[in-house]
Amino acid sequence: MGEPSTKLALIESAIKIFQQKGFQMTRVSDIVSAAGVAQGTFYNYFKSKDAIFREICNDFIDQLRILFVERTEHMFDGNTADEVVHSVHAVIRDAFVVYQENLAVAEILFREGIGNGGLFKEIYEGTQALFLDLIEEQVGKAKKRGFMHFEDAKIASVFLFGLFERSVLYFMVVQQDTDMAKLERLMADFILKGLSFDSKEGMGSNLD
Repeated sequence: MGEPSTKLALIESAIKIFQQKGFQMTRVSDIVSAAGVAQGTFYNYFKSKDAIFREICNDFIDQLRILFVERTEHMFDGNTADEVVHSVHAVIRDAFVVYQENLAVAEILFREGIGNGGLFKEIYEGTQALFLDLIEEQVGKAKKRGFMHFEDAKIASVFLFGLFERSVLYFMVVQQDTDMAKLERLMADFILKGLSFDSKEGMGSNLD
């Protein structure tokens, strides 16, 4: 089957070409040319252009899934307002790291995922559904605890997903000199205020 380094070279080249030309305009010959290997070598690892794109996206999504399952479960944890704010910051900060490490893939997936059907629709909508369910569950728990007062947890989850997905890509890809610490602070503040976070007479007050 060949060396792992060859497969990695194909993946890195595919990401680069997908980002430059877009998925639809990219050919397998473009990928192998950029990787410096013969076209037949490509098929030792991947059945098609769709297959390599699926693997690239699934690796990124798996990283996000691990993050969100581990972190989103505790997104609004805390017995005091300070602890809740800290939890929200931790989720945002960790997600920034995953996006920064996979920025080219995130840009390809979210830029082209809405406008294309087939494979894009499958991957994008599957990812979206996973994260919406996780966020909705945590907003619902926070609402039951009585310190979030947003009327509809499902709608809130869509708002939060859209806020994070689009704003992170904008500030990391379009406006590349963004102060990420400031963005984290303002995003956390926006999320908490948007969900009508009740600080119970001060940010150090007990929420139980």
